[in-house]
This record gives sequence, C-alpha cells and structure tokens, in this order.
Amino acid sequence: MKLVSYAGQQLVTTEDVADALVVLAAEIANEGGSQALQIPIVVDGEEDLAELVVGVGNDVLVGPHASEGDDPDFSEHAERLRSHPFYPKRTAADGDADDDGGEWTVDFDLETGVPRP
Repeated sequence: MKLVSYAGQQLVTTEDVADALVVLAAEIANEGGSQALQIPIVVDGEEDLAELVVGVGNDVLVGPHASEGDDPDFSEHAERLRSHPFYPKRTAADGDADDDGGEWTVDFDLETGVPRP
C-alpha cells in the first residue's frame, strides 16, 4: 500500500494506483494544465473513491504505508490512469515498445519542471 499526501490530507491506495498517479500528475503539470482525477482509496478498511485535482500548482507526495492483510485489487483503476491521454506511452524509440512489464521512470528537473532527456 502507499500513502498519498494531497492538500493536507493523507489517502491510502495501492502501489500501482499511486505509481500511475505520480507519473500522470507529473505529465499533466508538464503540459501546463491541471485535471480532476478519481482514485480508489481505503478508509477504515473500506474501499472508497477520492477526487484530486492534479497538475500545475497541485502537489502530490507518495510514500510507503504499512498495511495488514491483503491489499484490495485496484488494478482496473490503475489501468484507467495509465490509459489517460497524457500518460506517457512507450514508443519504438524507447526500445521494447511491446513489453508491458516495464516500469516508467519520469526524471524531472525540479527547478524547471521539464523532463530530463
């Protein structure tokens, strides 16, 4: 599980949702805009949904969160985030474009907010 800090609140979600959220939020900010997104969360052991505005001026911090028991299956929600039009897509220039098993790493220059080559 991961802890998402947003607007003074802390939300608990799965690792795949949190990772997809960070990449998508960075890319939306890189495009110079902001958008409302919905993510699944766990509140007092129950599944729920949270709505976040991500992008320019909206900070999202993701960190580890210890949990007991099995994590919920939010993979469908994570896939929805990864299918967002602003989510970075692999291309043939990236190497193995058909390999779905790889992880994305977006390296931003924090001073300029621009992805590093």
